[in-house]
Amino acid sequence: MTLPTGPATPPPVPTVRIRRIPAQAGLRWIRQGLRAFVRQPAGFMGLFAMFLMAMLLFSLPVAFLMPLAEAIHLDPVVVSLLSLVLMPLLSLAFMLGTEAVTNDLRVRPALFFLPLRASVEARRSLLAIGLLYVALFALAWFIGNGIDDGETMRWFSSRFMMPPEGSGAPALPAPLGQGAQFVMLLKMATIAIGSIPLWHAPALVYWARQGAAKAMFASVIGLWRTKAALAVFMLGWLALMFAVTSALAVLELLLGGSTLFLVIGVISSWAMSAVFYVTLWFGFVDTFEIAAPAA
Repeated sequence: MTLPTGPATPPPVPTVRIRRIPAQAGLRWIRQGLRAFVRQPAGFMGLFAMFLMAMLLFSLPVAFLMPLAEAIHLDPVVVSLLSLVLMPLLSLAFMLGTEAVTNDLRVRPALFFLPLRASVEARRSLLAIGLLYVALFALAWFIGNGIDDGETMRWFSSRFMMPPEGSGAPALPAPLGQGAQFVMLLKMATIAIGSIPLWHAPALVYWARQGAAKAMFASVIGLWRTKAALAVFMLGWLALMFAVTSALAVLELLLGGSTLFLVIGVISSWAMSAVFYVTLWFGFVDTFEIAAPAA
């Protein structure tokens, strides 16, 4: 005779402890990230290229929603922000790749899709976090446009978008006014503050098997307890970006606007983006101690 069974017992979840770390740890994360990147630069840059390809493929079906957005008087740019739902996969892919490098393994493009093989609950939590990224950037968009009537976006478009073919050399954009400069800072502050709950959340969902809400709460507490190290980390990145920008400015003086300079500039930006995401792993493992559940 088969005995009746009750509801399945959920598997035990790991225990998570948030460490307190010294301020100089922020610089250590950058040094460790640079060393890890140098070990496999092609692998990490390929991983970032995989993300860009996924964004492009995701944007194709999203493009079919543009007429619907215009029909209901919704800004099409907001629809295009739906591609940001993939952001949790980007940070997780680089964390998995960095973990692999520290264990003398190869960085594989398939790591980008590895989090999708997690549990159903984990996929739902990652989707929720991705949608919050979309909502955050949409909020910054609406707040900024509501204040300056889209001046900052028109400035970005005139400065960074390619002009139509045959239209001649584009005119230099007028400098931003004080109001638009304030709006740009406001947008950046909105995204920076709103990203605090999302900073460590994807990793906590994947490695600590936490739900989206609990992972975001733990991310806030983790960043608060390591705020000195995080501040040093940000200052270190500002210094590094200043050094790279200065080097590119010198190259521009030597090479002018040649194709070689454009290639170097694109590769440098691509590499720096990859290095930034590599450093996230070291900040995460320094901040959180995740112990396997007792058997």
